[in-house]
Amino acid sequence: MDDNDETERAATIGLIAETMRSTVTVARALVDAGVKVDLAGLDREVGDLCADAIALPRPLGRELIGPLSRLRDEISALERTLTDDPPPG
Repeated sequence: MDDNDETERAATIGLIAETMRSTVTVARALVDAGVKVDLAGLDREVGDLCADAIALPRPLGRELIGPLSRLRDEISALERTLTDDPPPG
């Protein structure tokens, strides 16, 4: 794979991380509103995303620290929401 391919792959991973973060933000809002959400597969998807980021050359992987950290923070916030006030039933 050449440098351009790796750079494009890093950009794609960053976009996916931001999209996932937005999805988790919506899920948290739904939980806050008392709606039960299906999080099946989230851990696998995040794991796959992290594995893809780790496979990048180190400088490109470092560029993903921000998007991946924001995703982690949003997942942590969702986890706190679920723990503090689980949805009914």
